[in-house]
Formats: sequence, structure tokens, C-alpha cells
Amino acid sequence: MIDSHSQELLQNLLRRESRSVLMYVTEAYPWTSSTETRTLRQLHELIVEERDAVTHLGRFLVRHRVPLPFLPSFPSQFTTINFLALDFILPRLIEYERHSIDEVERDLAEMKDSAGHREMEKLLTLKRHHLPRLEALAACHPQATAS
Repeated sequence: MIDSHSQELLQNLLRRESRSVLMYVTEAYPWTSSTETRTLRQLHELIVEERDAVTHLGRFLVRHRVPLPFLPSFPSQFTTINFLALDFILPRLIEYERHSIDEVERDLAEMKDSAGHREMEKLLTLKRHHLPRLEALAACHPQATAS
């Protein structure tokens, strides 16, 4: 049985990551030139990997009989990135990923349940792997790194 504080940490993590700016980008239709389709495809692959990890976390909660949290709609301020250039969005995604890593690290320090700890570590490892990949995508776009 997962203690109530650990349950809350896991539920908050699932809610946060399910409604993150990274997840929103798949619905924001970033503007790209014909030369950037590869970069956009790589970004979408990265997002799918994180979405799969969040789905895995949700399944973990269900298996351990932890109620899934209510998932609200995406924050309305995310609509400001709809149809914007990929060069403009990439630095914001890097900033988000850094912030998200910090939040997961804080939550991990409070996690008492060993199975919950392992699940958080999996997501944290994936995010740490994705940060340099995002930075590499931005490095291929000089306008993105200049912002």
C-alpha cells in the first residue's frame, strides 16, 4: 500500500506532466519551413516518449489502486504558442524541461514509497535524457538559441 503523501506526489506528477507545455505542443501546430520537418519529427518523437512514460505512470497508479487525478484542460496561456515558429518554441521547451526536472527531483526527495520512487526515477531519467536532445534541436536553429 502506498502511503497518502506518496500517492499525492505521484498524482500531482501525473497531472503536471499530462498537462505540460511539452504535451501541448503536439496540438499547437508549430510553424516550420520545409527544411525543418526532420526537426519537428524528432520533437514529436521526444514528446511521444514522454507521453508514453506518463501513461506508464498512470498504469502504475491504477495497479496500486491509487485514484487517477482529475486532468483539467491545458492552461489557457499555452494558446499563445499556437502556430508560432518552431525556432521560437524550442527555447521555451528547454526552459520547461529544466523546470520539470527540478520539480521531479524535489518530489523524488520526498517520496517514501520504494515502488513510487522507482517510477519517479524512470521519468526523471527520461527527462534528463531529453533535455540535451532538445538543446541539440535548438542548436540546429540559430534563431532559437538567440532568444
